[in-house]
Amino acid sequence: MKVIWKIALLLGIVLVLFYYMDDRVQENDLLESPVKRSTAIPVPGNGTGSPMPQTSRPEDGISSFVGKDVDLLIEKMGKPDRIEPSLYGYDWWIYLGQIQFMAGVEKQKVNQIYSSAINSDVSPFEVGQDVKDIYRFSIVETEVDVQIDDNMYTFSLNSEDVKNRILVTFKDVYAQLYIDGIDGKLEGVRFIDPLTLVTHQPYDMAYRGEMISKKYPSSTVQAEVDRAMERQIFELSNIIREKHDVNKLERNYSLNILAREHSKEMALENYFSNDSPQVGNLAERLKESSIEHKQAGENIATNYVDAIEVVHGWLNSPEHRKVLLEEGFTHIGTGAYGRYYTQDFIRMVEDKKEEKGPGTF
Repeated sequence: MKVIWKIALLLGIVLVLFYYMDDRVQENDLLESPVKRSTAIPVPGNGTGSPMPQTSRPEDGISSFVGKDVDLLIEKMGKPDRIEPSLYGYDWWIYLGQIQFMAGVEKQKVNQIYSSAINSDVSPFEVGQDVKDIYRFSIVETEVDVQIDDNMYTFSLNSEDVKNRILVTFKDVYAQLYIDGIDGKLEGVRFIDPLTLVTHQPYDMAYRGEMISKKYPSSTVQAEVDRAMERQIFELSNIIREKHDVNKLERNYSLNILAREHSKEMALENYFSNDSPQVGNLAERLKESSIEHKQAGENIATNYVDAIEVVHGWLNSPEHRKVLLEEGFTHIGTGAYGRYYTQDFIRMVEDKKEEKGPGTF
């Protein structure tokens, strides 16, 4: 009888180890933005310099809205599905119709517009375009100057930027080209005005003259920004999955809370890991939250400009990409807290009814 009990105990230990150590649970190291916030380098002297030659601005496509009044955007594209705040003081207008895109709006003017939808007109480029064609027909520089009044701002693109986040200069507008560095295709395009580009500081930057300062949101507005980021990360992730012929994911309330709490804990406890000092790794956190699953994965990141940048960052990191595009997952939760972002994925147990959260999330 004692032998049977020992065998049963041994089998129990093996099963527990299998649950926590098998490859059903995929975790990755923290992905950090290659650009540190507030690290622009002042250069002695005034800002007057020789600006770069500019290519004529595209006449067609979504770039034509940048710098224009929002009335034109509404006239051509209709009213947005929702409006939500950003970290930088402007609002995001989110369009989820036949053509999916995001427009930044400040003081009734469009300051940027982004789309990764296949059917979106991002002239003179095309979503899905081979990066070799872009290099062939575009002026791609490793240093890009932006002049605002008497101030000069110089962005320096490193080798990864030139490969995955190209910056192209047009007259009065810039194009950030988000490349799928593994497939070699154009994944999405952001057309952005000079002031907003400098405010974002998405690349290493030096400047002559005055630095543009931004006001940080109050704690109340920051919470609204975090919820907006969570929705945007969810939607952008599904757009990318769909383009890569992978099933779209359903948003899960419990997973959302799990991801949100992990981002919050990383920020408040100042650590960068899938392993929570309080609860443990993803498998342990899922168990603690009573989230049943057959398969699970997690991506975490910090210090990115916004949801667009963080999702493309995950896509271009091989290990994070594997989780983002995993075919087996059925549900996702997204969590944002300040500059910390978490995606939690699961393959839900069949016939498991999904619980509904209190209102929207």
